[in-house]
Amino acid sequence: MTTRILTKAGGRRGIAVLVTLLFVALFTCLAVAIATSANMNMTLTRNRLQSQQAGALAETGLQFTQRHLGGLRVPATDNASDLHKAIAEQLAIVLLNSPMVNTAAIHWDATRVVLPTVTLLRPDGRMGELDLCIMASGGAGDNTTVTIDSTGHFGTAARRSLYNMTVQRGRSVLLDYGIASKSPIVFTGNARIAGANHPEEGSVLSATYSTTQAVSMTGDCSTSGDVAVVNPQGQIVKRGSVTIQGAERIGVAEPEWPEVDPSVFRPYATNVYSGSGAGDLTLSNIRIPPNTNPTFSGNVTIRGVMYVESPNKVQFSGNANVMGVIICEEPAVNDLKKNYIHFTGNMSTSGVENLPADPAYDGLRELTGTFLLAPGFGTKFTGNFNTINGCMVASAFEFSGNAGGRIKGGVLNLRDSTFRIAGDSPILIDRDNASPNPAGLTTSWRLVCVSGSYSE
Repeated sequence: MTTRILTKAGGRRGIAVLVTLLFVALFTCLAVAIATSANMNMTLTRNRLQSQQAGALAETGLQFTQRHLGGLRVPATDNASDLHKAIAEQLAIVLLNSPMVNTAAIHWDATRVVLPTVTLLRPDGRMGELDLCIMASGGAGDNTTVTIDSTGHFGTAARRSLYNMTVQRGRSVLLDYGIASKSPIVFTGNARIAGANHPEEGSVLSATYSTTQAVSMTGDCSTSGDVAVVNPQGQIVKRGSVTIQGAERIGVAEPEWPEVDPSVFRPYATNVYSGSGAGDLTLSNIRIPPNTNPTFSGNVTIRGVMYVESPNKVQFSGNANVMGVIICEEPAVNDLKKNYIHFTGNMSTSGVENLPADPAYDGLRELTGTFLLAPGFGTKFTGNFNTINGCMVASAFEFSGNAGGRIKGGVLNLRDSTFRIAGDSPILIDRDNASPNPAGLTTSWRLVCVSGSYSE
């Protein structure tokens, strides 16, 4: 009897031990599972954090390049090497005093710009790395796409981000104003500026800071467009029966003034002219040496290029027929008393595109949109000019007497000198079919960010 009781008790103890062992095994497995899950979660969290850090580094690279390359002026060239060089030089300037980058190791060639790896140290001592590569697709030039390729590295993670910029030609001031001058603009008498096709073509801009009277209009003067002044303290002074059909605007943003490059016309001036200008003359592709000072007093016909070297005083007192362009070499010394072109007779013009099919004009016929490029020269018009087939650029302008007619493209004065209009005939500004990029005038090309181009 006693033996059976002990056996039952022993059995109960055995079962309890077995159950205990089962629970220990279960809890051990559960602990292992929890530990494994925790390790996995830690790994996932670490990977996620590293990926986020790598992504943040990649986006930092994009933000850096957007900030320092957006709006960068780049060469007006179709050569990708020149574009990449300009980008590399800008980045070298920005990073010159940075301890993170050896600017001498920035590499550029015809295919890309590559920065050496940038190492970034966090306050907790952990390091990340950033690789930047910038490349123009195809060649260079207007509307070329420039891709910024930024890759961030943190721990074992790497993230890559891309962003596009584009090369865009600067907007010509001639697209916004019929007359634009760095000098004061003075209207007197019956001076009238009007748009040949649209009122806004007759808009006028003064960018002078030499006087607060930026635009002065006295008498029966009028403009069909706006009158704009760059100087915030500038004034538009009106006396008499003055009509401004557009708006009067003070403190407008100063436009980008084009650079003048007469050299594109120089190779066509193959015939040296050293005469006095007297008599009836027909001249083709001429170069006027310094100090010739001719006065063309008869009926003169000029075909192709008239290239005037400085210093020179050139006058047209007779009837002038110009089928081509008048180009002046910019003087080494600024002196408008020794460098000027005066048109005191009547003048008719025709663009280079109308030159005859003669080998002497091959190539020149494509250099359209310009009639007069005279940086450093003053100009005066007192005779009727009917139609001038191209824009005019000089360092001083005066229109008086019967001076008036149609000007295709507009008028630019590139010096804070004088711009006077006192003629009895209206000046009509005609931009219809005018070249947006006249030959010999260079507007800058800049890098512009492309909204919505971000990708990973």
